[in-house]
Amino acid sequence: MTYSNSILAIGALILCVPCSTYAEDTSDTLVHERATVTMSEGLQLAAYVSKPATASAPLPAVFFTQAVACYSIAPNSARVAMEERVAAASNHALIRLERSGTGESEGPGCNALDYDTEVRHYREAFDQLSTHPWIDRDQIVIMGSSLGSTTAPLVAQGKPVAGVVVQGGGALTYFERMLHFDRLQLERQPEFRPEEIDAEMRRRMEFHRHYLLGKMEPAQIEVQFPALAGVWQSLLGTDEAPHYGRPYAWHWQAAEQDWLSAWATLNVPVMVVYGEFEQFESRHGHRVIVDTVNRLRPGTATWLEIPHAGHGLRIYPNALFAYAWEGGESHPDLFVEPVSEWLRKIEPRGAE
Repeated sequence: MTYSNSILAIGALILCVPCSTYAEDTSDTLVHERATVTMSEGLQLAAYVSKPATASAPLPAVFFTQAVACYSIAPNSARVAMEERVAAASNHALIRLERSGTGESEGPGCNALDYDTEVRHYREAFDQLSTHPWIDRDQIVIMGSSLGSTTAPLVAQGKPVAGVVVQGGGALTYFERMLHFDRLQLERQPEFRPEEIDAEMRRRMEFHRHYLLGKMEPAQIEVQFPALAGVWQSLLGTDEAPHYGRPYAWHWQAAEQDWLSAWATLNVPVMVVYGEFEQFESRHGHRVIVDTVNRLRPGTATWLEIPHAGHGLRIYPNALFAYAWEGGESHPDLFVEPVSEWLRKIEPRGAE
């Protein structure tokens, strides 16, 4: 499986669980309503608000920020999204925004959508959708998945949120995150050559310095620094132009973010979920959120580590099987049950 294809697969793995096993658990219990939100530049984006079918009064809600991969979040009877299972299990409403150019949303495609614009769209959608009659606006929790875990604390800034829960993304700098991606690739790929890792990592560090911090395009780097020729082609996600299917600007802007400071400002309950065999983000990247928040506001951050789980929350025999995306089994209850329990304990914003 190529990395770009695996990124799409990851989105699907996080997004849904085997429908033959779990469809009956949520397909008849959630109802969905399509909404339209208007962005400040005039684009109209599709959004979806869901709730348990039996609910009559406004409900606490989960506002979902999705992974980097460009896929639709529209409700689909052929699959059960993980966030839908969480909403059903916790008796929450669910708010999802269809990104620019995806599904029924107007605008440039997700492959042209930069990081800052994506965050702004989420924030503007939050303001509009929090007034939906199905939503208790004092009990909205933001849930971030994968790189949506980095947008989640930014979306929450200055917003009346009741909590934030993330999985598959941390709060190290994007530069550090990408170097960790590279390190895992070299250590866990089938062509394992430990004697070459040190030299190759030095080349990649130099390349990322120019690419992420210097905002240079790969072709420019190879012209100005011939010794770095070939590095781009060896990096994860470069087989789908430009990078993971997102524009260079998305990555340059991500590299400018101070995610840890964003987490430090959130005076709300926080939950961070990490899979033991995570293929991309480091454990430290996840853990630093919990440790920072609890140091500032003791007891307000909750840590959940799922044994043998990978980035898409499947359970693998070991880390090498996880990195190869082989032998994974779906056990969504390991995520859904503790996250739902945590959500049910969140008090309305401003409650004493």
